Amino acid sequence: MGIAPNLLSVSRMRHHRGMESGVLAAVVGLAIGLVLGAVAAGMSASRRTSQERERAVRAETLLAAAQAEVDASRAQISAGAAMADLLTPVRESLESLRRASDSASRDRATAEATLTSQISAVQQRYQSLEVATTQLASALAKGQTRGQWGEMQLEGLLEHSGLVEGVHFTRQGTRQDGESATRPDIVVRLPGGGEVLVDAKFPFDAYWKACATGDVALREELMRKHAADLLLRARELSAKGYSDTPTSPDFVVMFLPLESLLSAALDMDGLLLEKTFERKVVLATPTSMLALLRTIAFGYQRQLMADNAEEIRAAGAEMLTRLSTLSEHLDGMRRGLDQAVRGYNAFVGSFDRQAMRQARRMRDMGVDAPKTITSPTEIDIELRASDPAALREDDA
Repeated sequence: MGIAPNLLSVSRMRHHRGMESGVLAAVVGLAIGLVLGAVAAGMSASRRTSQERERAVRAETLLAAAQAEVDASRAQISAGAAMADLLTPVRESLESLRRASDSASRDRATAEATLTSQISAVQQRYQSLEVATTQLASALAKGQTRGQWGEMQLEGLLEHSGLVEGVHFTRQGTRQDGESATRPDIVVRLPGGGEVLVDAKFPFDAYWKACATGDVALREELMRKHAADLLLRARELSAKGYSDTPTSPDFVVMFLPLESLLSAALDMDGLLLEKTFERKVVLATPTSMLALLRTIAFGYQRQLMADNAEEIRAAGAEMLTRLSTLSEHLDGMRRGLDQAVRGYNAFVGSFDRQAMRQARRMRDMGVDAPKTITSPTEIDIELRASDPAALREDDA
């Protein structure tokens, strides 16, 4: 019996171990299955995770690219805005420059139109001047016309000098010299007597031809002829005897209305002035002629002052005499007033002694007066005396 229970226990133990082994095998199988399932699931999950990771990487790449594009767009937008801000003054300057250019274009067009009209006017004036110059040259070819033109120039100088025609100078005066008569163009009277004779005719042909030619040698030859013509004209004036009249100084003036007429001749003949002086002829240009005329006008002013000096002295003496007479009359009036004041004061004293004293006695006796009687006051102002001899004493 003892053995049977042990066997039974062993059998039970074996059965129990068998059951444990089966359970363990089942558990191990289940664990292996779970592990294998987990491995399979892990592998499947790993494949899905790898795919998802790849998709995530691609998504991140796309997102990064999109973000980069967005950043680039934002940068471009910011740069564009900044560039727009920077270009705003440039745009305004360009607009201002455009407006200024348009205005300058309009002004240039206006100026060109004005310049065109002015050039046209200058051309017309030049043509008119050329015609007038030609006419003047042809007119000056005549000696009489040259004399008239010289007279006109000389008259302008006479007006500037302050001399008056008919008073200080005359035109076309005639001087008798025996049986012949000379006729200077202008006669200028000198203060205190005498007169200066002026001839306004001058040689011009050779000078004009010399100015018109472009040939240097011909021009020099014509200028030499011009100097010779001036000397010849001086000889003609000397032969007329203008300076021999008693009222004329020892020279006659040959007036040259252009400074260059004399300077050009002096370039060719440096002794021309001495040669003309020897013939009692003075060559005068507008500058020297105006100086001569103003000197004569100054002489007239001094003569006027000298002529008026005696009249001023006589008028002053007469005025002093009249002042002395007025002073005497004034002194007589003072004496009369002084005598009247003395008589008045004497009357006041007598009135006070004779009339007012009696009036006061009658008032004291009860006689009523309709009006109050007052005694007049004396004049105590002393009149200032005037001595007619004081003026004569001051003069002494």
